[in-house]
Amino acid sequence: MDYIKEKLELLKFDELSPIQKEVFKNFKEQKNIVGLAPTGTGKTHAYLLPILSQINKDLNEVQAIILVPTNELVIQVNKMLKEIDEDIISKAYYGGNDKKRELDWLNNNQPQVVITTPGKLHDYVSKENKLKIHKAKYLVLDEADMMFDEDFLVKIDAVIENLNPKILLFSATITETMEPFIKKYFGSSIVIDTTNQHTLDISYYLLKTKLDNKLETLRQLTQTINPYLAFIFVSKKEDQQKIFAELQENKVNVANFSSDLNMKVRKKMIEDIHKLKYQYVVASDLAARGIDFTASHVIHYDLPYHLEFFKHRSGRTGRMGKSGDVIVLYDLKESRKIDKIKKMGITFKNASLTKGEFVIELPKVKEKDEEIITAVKAVKKSNKVKPNHKKKYRAEVKKAIKKVKRSRFQ
Repeated sequence: MDYIKEKLELLKFDELSPIQKEVFKNFKEQKNIVGLAPTGTGKTHAYLLPILSQINKDLNEVQAIILVPTNELVIQVNKMLKEIDEDIISKAYYGGNDKKRELDWLNNNQPQVVITTPGKLHDYVSKENKLKIHKAKYLVLDEADMMFDEDFLVKIDAVIENLNPKILLFSATITETMEPFIKKYFGSSIVIDTTNQHTLDISYYLLKTKLDNKLETLRQLTQTINPYLAFIFVSKKEDQQKIFAELQENKVNVANFSSDLNMKVRKKMIEDIHKLKYQYVVASDLAARGIDFTASHVIHYDLPYHLEFFKHRSGRTGRMGKSGDVIVLYDLKESRKIDKIKKMGITFKNASLTKGEFVIELPKVKEKDEEIITAVKAVKKSNKVKPNHKKKYRAEVKKAIKKVKRSRFQ
């Protein structure tokens, strides 16, 4: 633990998150670990710090493998590792790099820690037979719910069938596709579920719009709010390009973070987003997969095909104790999806764009509200019957009810 304490001081950690506390406490147990926690709660440091504390820097062999779903995450995790301990030999393998150069290096060397995607690991271990992982003591599956499909299960089985590592799986949720793998490799595991221990300070708003008017509603929204960084998530590629072009035309400081961009351009864009060179970023669900951006606002232009992505998208804001706003532009066709999201524990407030302002609509209060009844009773009735006395009384009652409702949002 001395290593971890030293590195926490180096990283200027004031306080550990629940997932970090629990993983640090249970890491040395001879069992695999399943860690469940929302996006943006420090899962990466939860596994990096204890694993790096066990790396033997004198051994030139693969001691730990970290698998993540996207190239961007490979780069990010390797960067975080280097910030913790630059003396550990780590290699980040992802698409778009010089493959021949990487394989030539592996002819005479082996990294101590490998960070890569499942496909790349399968390529370098099973196809090329260059990456020697048979002595690896640790295997991490980060953002696991984003990786699991039949193809992944086949590849990962082929890679780890001859290994006996300690496996650490981290995810925001457990999906059906993950269950066969968990049953196979996590029979007597430690399950750390901190989902309910993380109080994320996120406000969720529903902004109703018509399908043929959605782009105009979005344009108006960008003229109304003033985020330091907002992600606009969209499911369809054609919509993504259309939104980007429309916002650019309206002089909005916007970037288009697309999977069509080559790795070099995406890498540069990630750096620019971190430096806050853009106020808005139009993104596909690729960008929701764990990349460490902290935004003040998340805007769902539409709802994702797979609703578990809703939490991944929204997890770009409200990270590590900071507050954030999530705004959903929805039309009537998406009402069923909204109902399903509500069942996931999300509470929405209705909002509208009125006279250039983002207005939060007051919730309807049941008539038998004691506070309102008391306020109404306090309205004095006139002893003398004057012209319009009923109208004046009703106006006073409305005023009293409004005052109570307004006080609830102050």
